[in-house]
Amino acid sequence: MIKKILLGASTLLLVWGITGSLVALAQFTPGQPPPPPVPVTGPTTIGEGVGVFVKIVQWIYTILFIVATLFIILAAYNFVTSKGDQTKVGTAKKMLMYAVIGIAVGLLSYTIVYFVQRSLSSGGGLM
Repeated sequence: MIKKILLGASTLLLVWGITGSLVALAQFTPGQPPPPPVPVTGPTTIGEGVGVFVKIVQWIYTILFIVATLFIILAAYNFVTSKGDQTKVGTAKKMLMYAVIGIAVGLLSYTIVYFVQRSLSSGGGLM
């Protein structure tokens, strides 16, 4: 049974490979001029590259702050439902502390990215 499946799969891959290469070869006709080049899309200057980097970083920060907020809510839930259990209270305190540290690190790194962006886009200097 397995041999039949392997034989069928290998035959299918062989036929697919041959057909795909024939289709790829059919795209160019000898004697015809080649198609025009694909236009360049995306950042072409340092400022545009920095802009793309900043957008990516902003998305990462958004996700970081959402996760930190969820951890704060979860820590509050653990505080409320601990019923005096010191291990749950300790876990909730640690979760809250780590969430606040995460937000602080996120804000600090956001300011670093801001100053780097300003210095690269203005040609130097921090202001």
